[in-house]
Amino acid sequence: MKNGKLFKSLFLINFATSLGFGIADAFFSTYLFSLGGRGVLLGLPLLLFSLSKIALSPVMGACVDRIGARRAATLSLTLYLLVSLGYLFCSQLTLIALLRLLQGASCAMFRPVMLSLVAVVGGRKGEGRAAGTFDISFYLAVGVGPLLGGVLHDVWGFYGIFVSLVLLCVFALALALWQIPAQPHTARPASRRQSGLALPAALEVARHGSMGGLLAFIFGRGCGISLLAGFLPILLDARLGLTGTQTGMVLASSTVVISSLLRPVGRLSDRLPRKALVLLGGISVSLLYFLIPVAQGFHQVLMLGGGIGLCSVLSQPASTALLLEQGERHGTGLAIGIFNAALNAGFVVGPLLGGWLQSRFGLTAVFHAAGWIGLAAAVLFAASTLEKEGTGSARCLSP
Repeated sequence: MKNGKLFKSLFLINFATSLGFGIADAFFSTYLFSLGGRGVLLGLPLLLFSLSKIALSPVMGACVDRIGARRAATLSLTLYLLVSLGYLFCSQLTLIALLRLLQGASCAMFRPVMLSLVAVVGGRKGEGRAAGTFDISFYLAVGVGPLLGGVLHDVWGFYGIFVSLVLLCVFALALALWQIPAQPHTARPASRRQSGLALPAALEVARHGSMGGLLAFIFGRGCGISLLAGFLPILLDARLGLTGTQTGMVLASSTVVISSLLRPVGRLSDRLPRKALVLLGGISVSLLYFLIPVAQGFHQVLMLGGGIGLCSVLSQPASTALLLEQGERHGTGLAIGIFNAALNAGFVVGPLLGGWLQSRFGLTAVFHAAGWIGLAAAVLFAASTLEKEGTGSARCLSP
């Protein structure tokens, strides 16, 4: 990588923020309940967070391309810090809902600016390795966050959780101000055509064949992840009768495999065809979803969890690298913002669809739906790839 020191700083910044909000988010619904949140007041802050990420991701991504990486990183991390301070000192549910909305806006800007800088560090043909290594910081934080949050909650209550969040946000902001350069020389700005209003530009980018295929793929992946997270624990408890420890091991198996293999698979995605890796991973994960309802016992479902992690990691660095390639054409921040909007839309649609299917057709239908959605997304991704290759061949043959 061209700038190892900057990459290490980005890794730590992402780990600190992901850990802080991983700690807080694991107990956020419990915190709302303790304040008297019921019904709409319990669900509204959670809904506003998701909707703000979907609506604002393209806008915030375009802002990254306009104002530059250092300013965008400083702004997003400052918003994170303000949100964490709000959680620490505020106990009114309506204000907490507004803070959750602001957290969604911060998140919508944070991911594009981080990946824009990772693209700078990785350089051309090194995006897969850089992106794969960088995402380890997120998965480590996701794995450690709930465990550390549980300890903090038991010892110091919600006050300890939010104090730790504030300290981690202060650390991330200080490190960003110290290490992120004012003008990364190889930043990828948006073209003039995409530098206007964010929404029209986002719609134009989304209609682009290759980008459209990536959006379909990540939407399907978001649906699958949310369906698995929401309904696999129910299956493990109600149908298989696993203990709490066994359930935790199954749920953690995918994350452990992904964290272990992100770096080597990222290196692999710089050497092998990235679109083939995305298709292989996407199709394999979808087929494994169909096997979950027929798994018998702890060991089989544990192997399926590890297999889903193995297949998922095949596509993750490759899809991120393809996204950064699209950023060279459309503007890195804008492309990542649109991508994140599609991912978060999948996170919202998945549980809603799963809840309807479970009540209407039973638990098995939920996992079958996850499989079919994943296969459909892979087909759309493949179709966009073939369309682009066909257009290129036609141009080569034209006089």
